[in-house]
Amino acid sequence: MDKIANNYGALRNHFYPMKKLQNYIHMGVIRDYRKGDSIVLPGELIDRIVYVLSGKLSISFLNEDGRKKIMFYADPYTFSDRLFPVDPCAVHVVSVENSTVCFFSKEQLSEIFQMDKEVIFEFITSYSSKCSYFMRETNEIALYGSSVRVLRLLYDLCLNQGKLVDGVYQIDVKLSQKSISEMTGIHYVTVCKLFGYLRKANILHKTTNKITVFDLQGLENLMNNWMKMK
Repeated sequence: MDKIANNYGALRNHFYPMKKLQNYIHMGVIRDYRKGDSIVLPGELIDRIVYVLSGKLSISFLNEDGRKKIMFYADPYTFSDRLFPVDPCAVHVVSVENSTVCFFSKEQLSEIFQMDKEVIFEFITSYSSKCSYFMRETNEIALYGSSVRVLRLLYDLCLNQGKLVDGVYQIDVKLSQKSISEMTGIHYVTVCKLFGYLRKANILHKTTNKITVFDLQGLENLMNNWMKMK
């Protein structure tokens, strides 16, 4: 296996990809879905993993009051685990892009694991990257205010994915302010104001597909100062 990069699991759709599993999709059941289609409905027990071949899925919990909370996204070669039955099950899996997925049952996965032990390690590593993400999220919520969590996310992205170009750091990531709001639990309007402040302070600037950090030290200082204010 390739060495695991530190930034796997840093974002809710950056989990370790199970690329070897695509060699066995002939053993599963392949389905195509249009954008907006439900793949697994709340309360539906399918006893399968939903392995993404192309497109993107959102995995949400439907709360008792009817509100929906997006937990993570599944990109190509990652999966949504609906393998083990849980009742009641409030998970809703939706195709947020035109997507192709492959369903694998426990029996099919067991057969694949016996044929190819490397797939087992990819499966465990993918699970581990997802667990690490949620452990980090729990820790962030317990220790830091929401605005600090945004700053820590940006700082972490810069350290792990930033590329130094002409004295500034370029982070090539498609991450909307709405997604940042969902990830950190901070209101969308507050996220917009925070990015406005960072832009006016000439610390960083965000576009649709890129974040440019002009002053990494300034970002770190602001983060540390706001952490002391909690």
